[in-house]
Amino acid sequence: MIRELLEKWFGLDPRHCEACEILRSALDESNRERRELLTRLLDKDKAEPPPAGVEEMKPIQPQFIPWRVRQQMLEGEDRQRAKLTADKKREIEGLEKELGIASSQK
Repeated sequence: MIRELLEKWFGLDPRHCEACEILRSALDESNRERRELLTRLLDKDKAEPPPAGVEEMKPIQPQFIPWRVRQQMLEGEDRQRAKLTADKKREIEGLEKELGIASSQK
């Protein structure tokens, strides 16, 4: 207590041991982390906009797909591809007919 009075009266810096400084820095770090976590938890309720350019997630397909299922998937893809090809062909024929161009493939 006398030391504290002398330090106060004469404007001396209080003496700190190394262990006290280590504990003080650890306490400051702990307080900083706690404040950061608290602000993150409070801001968590706010809706975050989805990042731009992120595609919708697709479910992970199992490694092994039975042949019948795989065959149905391939047939479905082929039907879709054939439909798109036929639509494009009809569209091109319509444009050729409209412009009066004879098709070179016929």
